[in-house]
Order: sequence, then C-alpha cells, then structure tokens
Amino acid sequence: MAPLLTVENVTKEFSGIVANKDVNFEINEGEIVSLIGPNGAGKTTMFSMIAGALSPSSGSIVFNGEEISKKQAFEICHLGIARTFQVVRVLKQMTVLENVIVGALSRTNSVKIARGEAENILKVTGLYLKKDYLGKNLTLADMKRLEVAKALATKPKLLLLDEVMAGLTPVETNEAVELLREIHGMGITLFIVEHVMEAIMPVSDRIIVLDAGKKIAEGSPEEVVNDERVIKAYLGDRYHARS
Repeated sequence: MAPLLTVENVTKEFSGIVANKDVNFEINEGEIVSLIGPNGAGKTTMFSMIAGALSPSSGSIVFNGEEISKKQAFEICHLGIARTFQVVRVLKQMTVLENVIVGALSRTNSVKIARGEAENILKVTGLYLKKDYLGKNLTLADMKRLEVAKALATKPKLLLLDEVMAGLTPVETNEAVELLREIHGMGITLFIVEHVMEAIMPVSDRIIVLDAGKKIAEGSPEEVVNDERVIKAYLGDRYHARS
C-alpha cells in the first residue's frame, strides 16, 4: 500500500535563509507520527507546506497519490488534510458551536447539516456543554480543543496537530492525550508537532526529528530517545539516564 503522505527532498528558503533542507519522510494511513526538534528546527514550516500555507522552494509533497506542493490551502483541505495552529486561532466573537459550523461548511452548503455535524464533533471533543460560549471566554485548554474540533469538522484523513499540549497542566495534558487516542480510533491519521515528550512518546508509532531544518533521525520512540544525535540536539542529558 502506498504511503498516505510522502515528503521528498523538500527544501524551503526565505530570502536566503533555509528553514528546511532536503527533508524526506513518509506517513502511512493509520499511523500516529510525531515531529520533534528544538525551536527553530523547521517543524511548523513543514506543517505549513503540507497544509498549503507555504509552497516548497523545491521538492515534492504527495498526499493520497496526488502532488499537492503547488496547491492552495483550501484545495488541500478538500483533499483531506486539516491542521491546528501553535498559536490558537479560534473565532473569538463567535460561539463554540459557530466556530465548528464554519469548519463543517467546507464540506456542505447546508447550515442544518453543518450544525448537526458540529454538535457531534463537540460531543467527541468534550465541548458540547460549552457550545454557546464565546470563543474568547474559553480557557487555553478549551481553545486548543476547539481548534481540534474545527479541524475535525473538515473531515480530514490526515490531521496535523501543532503543539496542542503546550501550556497545559498535567491533568489537561492527560486529557489531551486521551482525545488524541479517540480521534485516532475514528480512523484519522495523526501527524503531531509536540514538545511534551513524556506525553507524546507513548502514543507515537514513529518519531521524526528535525534540527536546523534537516532531518537528523527517524524511528520508533525507543530508537529516537537513545539516538546520540537527538540527545545532543534536543532531548538533553536526562535521557541518558533512561536509556
């Protein structure tokens, strides 16, 4: 079976500054793959290229058998890729339900159908009882859940999650992990950028590591945490004690 997503020799430059350099990896349908690395490693830039907010300077991105590196974001969304953002982008003057209806309207012209789908997604994400809250009145944890709900409303095959656990308490982080498991159980492939290693390692099938825009490692969580290049570039000495 062909990979769901193939990134081949992808490079992105901004006025001579290289954000990603000759990056290669694949994601198979049904996997949970995490993308880690220090700040400035090029993780969010890679997400932006996959989702269509940026175009690669060179290289190829193929999703579900179709080249997408030159497509616009709305076209890629229709093909089945959705993303969340590191800095949450909820519609603060709209209700929680209205936020998710906006996402659902990418798949239907019927507000009635979109509303029904949005309500179901809010039940999955634990926000249904807050459906009439304005976006601006949510906690950070709930704003992050709303970001996920909005993305789910577009019916993705591949969901890109950019630091959905950043800034959360330990209890909120555990709840976020359970939500990831539930979404994965719905048949959605997950590609996750995250810094909370203790939470993300147990749920990941594979880990891809970027440093200074280049891929320096890829493998199972166990392989990655014992890779000297990864320890030196990102994980730090605390992982020596665990190996």
